[in-house]
Parts: sequence; C-alpha cells; structure tokens
Amino acid sequence: MKQQLKTAYCRIADLELTIVLLGVAPVLLFDAWVPSWAIAVALAAIPALWFIRWLGCGSPIRPTPLDLPILLLLLMVPVGVWAAAIKSLSLPQIYRIVLGAGLYYAAVGTLTSARRLWRFSAWLLIAVPVLALIALLGTQLSSSKFPLLAALYDWIPSSIKPFWRPTGLGPNSVAGGLVMLLPLTIGFALGGRRQWLRIACTLASLFAGSVLLLTQSRGALVGLAFALLVMFILWKRWFLLAIPAVIMAGLAALGVLGAEWLGEFMLSSTATSAAASFDGRLEIWTRAIYMIQDFPITGVGLGMFDHIMDLLYPVFMVAPETNIFHPHNVFLWQAVSSGLPGLVGLLALIFLLLFMAAQSTRLSRQGESWPLALGLLGALVAYLVHGTFDSPTSFVRASAILWILFGLQAALWLHLRKRQAINDSAGQVSAF
Repeated sequence: MKQQLKTAYCRIADLELTIVLLGVAPVLLFDAWVPSWAIAVALAAIPALWFIRWLGCGSPIRPTPLDLPILLLLLMVPVGVWAAAIKSLSLPQIYRIVLGAGLYYAAVGTLTSARRLWRFSAWLLIAVPVLALIALLGTQLSSSKFPLLAALYDWIPSSIKPFWRPTGLGPNSVAGGLVMLLPLTIGFALGGRRQWLRIACTLASLFAGSVLLLTQSRGALVGLAFALLVMFILWKRWFLLAIPAVIMAGLAALGVLGAEWLGEFMLSSTATSAAASFDGRLEIWTRAIYMIQDFPITGVGLGMFDHIMDLLYPVFMVAPETNIFHPHNVFLWQAVSSGLPGLVGLLALIFLLLFMAAQSTRLSRQGESWPLALGLLGALVAYLVHGTFDSPTSFVRASAILWILFGLQAALWLHLRKRQAINDSAGQVSAF
C-alpha cells in the first residue's frame, strides 16, 4: 500500500507542469474575474504539489543552481507586503512571484527527459505565431512613434477584444512577451535538423517579428537586435565582424546626430505623455533611485511605486493623468519593490542563468539540443536589453512567460549535464 501511494504521488508530480499551466496559472493571471476562494486554492496548490513531490520522490523540488536566489526573492515577498501602505495593491505582485516560482519548478521537475523537453519546446514554437496573431488582431496599435507604418494599421482589423482589456492589448506588454519568445523560433530556424522545421520556424519568426515591429516598442526591437547578434555569432563566427561595424556606425550616428537625438529616437515623447521621452524616462529612473536610497532594505512595498512617487517623489515632465506603474527598468523595479536584498537575488539569478545558457550552448554544440539552447540564450539577452528600457515583467502575464523560459533553461542545462556525465563515465570505462 505504501509503495502504491508513493507511485501515485510520483505520477501526480509528473503532471505538475500541466496542473500549474492549466489549473493554477489561469486563476492567477485573471484574478479579477475569479472568486477569492479560487485564488486561495491556486496559491495553495503550488506548495501542495511540492509536498506531493516530496512524498513521492523524496524532495519537494528538483534542485537547481537558482534555488538560493529564488528563495531570497520569495523571502522578500512578506517584507514587501509589510512595507506596502496599501496591502491590496500587493496582491498582483504576490501572484506574480508565487506563480513564477511555481512555473519554474514545475518545468524543472517535469521536463526530465529529452522527449519531454522536445515536446514542450514544440508547443512553445507553435505558441509563438499563435500569440503573434492574437497580438496583431487584438493590440491597440498607434502610429505615433513610426509614422511610416501608419498606412498599414488601416488594413489590420481589430477583431479580438480581450475580456480583461476590451480597449485592446497594450503594445508594450505584447512586445515584452513576443521579444522573449521570438528567439526560440529563430534558434530553430538557424539550427533545426530538418529542413521543414527550419522553413516553418523561419516563417513564424518573420511573422512574429513583423508584429513586434508594428508594436513600435523600440526597447523590444533593440533587445531583439542584440539577441540576433549574439545568436548569429554563435551560429557563424564570421558574424563577429558585425561588432566593429555596429560600433563604428553607432559612433558615426552619435557624432552626426548627437546624443540627444539618439536618446529621443529610443524614447521619443508622445502627444499625451513625456513618460516615453528620454528626459521623462531619466526623471522616472531618478525617482526610483531616490526611493532605493531612502528605503534600501525593504523597498517601498510591492505594488506601491506609483503611489509613493506621486506622494513623495513627484515628477514634472509627465502628465498628471499618466499612470506610471513601474520605473521602466527591471533592476530598479526589483530594488524599489523589495529593497537591495531583492536586487541581489535578481542579479544572482541573472548571472547564474547567463552561465547556464552559455554552458548549454557549448554542451549542445552540433547536437539536436543546440537550437533550443541558442534560442533560450537569445531570449535571455533580449529580456535583459529590453528590461533596461522597460519593465514588462512587472505584470503577471509577461512574468509567467519569463519564468517558463527560466524553467526550460534550467531543465535543459540539467539534462545536458547529466548526458555529459554519462558520456564521461562511458569514456572512462572504455579507456579502462
């Protein structure tokens, strides 16, 4: 009987990713449309699944190098709630962090074999053009940044009205999700083993890239450009020649056009707000730094950035009716929300992910895992560059995509390390 229960617990643990994706995530992603008891059940389901895994497999989670940084981020959640003056505003951030940890460990604990990795990767590849199509038909597009694209918008029907945002999806939020997923299809377009897969991923990449361009998110486009440069260099080393060419072109543009013009090109103002202007963005970043200086240990509290800024650190270049929910920088956002300890946790997390991504590309070189490793590295680069100018993952939906990719990266790294250890052992036996 005891063995049968243990087997049942292991089978439930094998379904952890499916349960979190289909059962827990929808509740926390759309919390405003579900009853409070459903939210409580969804939050309790994540540690319950860890407990079931512990009963069946002997450990609540599959250990990874990111465990300590994630533990630090989780420990700062009650601190951020305690520091928040309005506790209800912390709830979406609690959902974001808890769901992120749940998705990460569900992916790591479930994707334990090559077959599962490839199957889940295939679903993600299919999701990229599907999400791009939804974004194309459901995003509130504007031609205020790239007027040359204005004529195209008349041909795009706004046929999708999301129930959580009837006015249309936000272009920056859409760009934040697409720029993290797009490198996956690009990776398989460059290194897929089968020709049909390379062709399909090339078409998906072109379509999703076009939608990303239509969002006019320059931070996301710059992030994608850096990701492409890194991926192309790893694909063909002669792309290293592009680095001095890019540097020379940048210096020439800086000399001819000036730093102010380039800054305004990246963050140009709109008719309604200066939050997207270079000077306005600098002002917001400055206010975030002031908050970190005044609240270095706890931060200002989860979800409290805009309220604290309006109350104690008012800005003058942004229209009063403009809502600024985050400081438009992922690192400043983390430090403002949970203090310097939270920032240390995020930096450690990013450093370890970069190490794992780089090692995965090396271990999988010329192998069937290489396109996935290349795409995940590109996704991380795109996220970091885009996160310098914006903070789309401060919202729960984009954050869920990010943590799924983190979990996939850790699962791939563990798989490649295990395979290398087996090959090394076989080589030692053969030598003996």
